[in-house]
Amino acid sequence: MKKIKLFPLVMTVLSALYTISTALSEDFKYQVDTVGGDPGGKILPLIMGGFLFLGFLFITIKERPEGKKMDKETIVLFLVTLFLSIAYVALIRQIGFVLVTSVLVYSLLYLYATIGEKRSIAQASIGGVATLAGTVGFYTLMRLISKSVIRMGRSGALPSFFGKSAGGACIALLFVVIVTVVLTLTLVKILSKKGFNRPAVAGIITFATVLFLYVVFKQFFQVNLAPGLIKY
Repeated sequence: MKKIKLFPLVMTVLSALYTISTALSEDFKYQVDTVGGDPGGKILPLIMGGFLFLGFLFITIKERPEGKKMDKETIVLFLVTLFLSIAYVALIRQIGFVLVTSVLVYSLLYLYATIGEKRSIAQASIGGVATLAGTVGFYTLMRLISKSVIRMGRSGALPSFFGKSAGGACIALLFVVIVTVVLTLTLVKILSKKGFNRPAVAGIITFATVLFLYVVFKQFFQVNLAPGLIKY
């Protein structure tokens, strides 16, 4: 049975997150605009993000099992995707970027990867809880390591570069890469052999995606991502 290709699926999720994060970010306009003709700095990124999302979503749906056209399952998946996206926008400020994004990415990855297959609610739920717990746990560890490195850089125990936010971000990014590779080569392989391939793959991609986005936007570009329930 033909499966959905991973690349358009991942890009659909990433483009959706990009569009949502752009919509939630603070807008800016030129100070010299006295007549209100400036549409704001978000208009072009929003248009680009919207087109990317729709394009990759079309490709993802087109790459369905056996090349079937739109059917009941596809319509349901589209509605679920729409509901999750709306819930994401509504809850991100209260619950926080890390938690809400983890739930959104895992849910979409698992649902689209199992099109045409018999889904196990118990397996999906266990995978979702484990993914959320693992992402939060490694996020906490990553923050502790990057903060420690910054303090050591500022105290002179490490080169001054590590005392800057960029230095801590580099360490955090390296941490994400190492943990992702190690988990992929060990835990994901073990779980796949035990019949947990779909939740395991969705989980590791979710973990890597959420932490990568956090490091890039929060630590490199200093974008204010909603902390929500996680205050550290």
